[in-house]
Amino acid sequence: MNAFGRIAVCSMIAGYDGASLPLAAPALIMASRLRLQGFIVSEHREVWPAALEELGRLVATGQLRPRESVVYGIEAAPAAFLGLLKGRNFGKQLVKLV
Repeated sequence: MNAFGRIAVCSMIAGYDGASLPLAAPALIMASRLRLQGFIVSEHREVWPAALEELGRLVATGQLRPRESVVYGIEAAPAAFLGLLKGRNFGKQLVKLV
């Protein structure tokens, strides 16, 4: 993070199983003078149409590429779901049926 950077906390899925979410390096937040703030998307519905338009354009032009974690076969689905809850995936978790 750059000095005076901003971090939007918008999901706590890794803690849905009741485990605490440790803050790994709080000294870095202070030393870099970072701003950490919760973000709830449903509180900003007035900007959704413009955001969807801009995001759609960025994806269509290749400037924004969604990242996905993919597993193959229905037998991999339970482990993928548990990994999702533990934060082991990156981006969307997909199960491709082969």
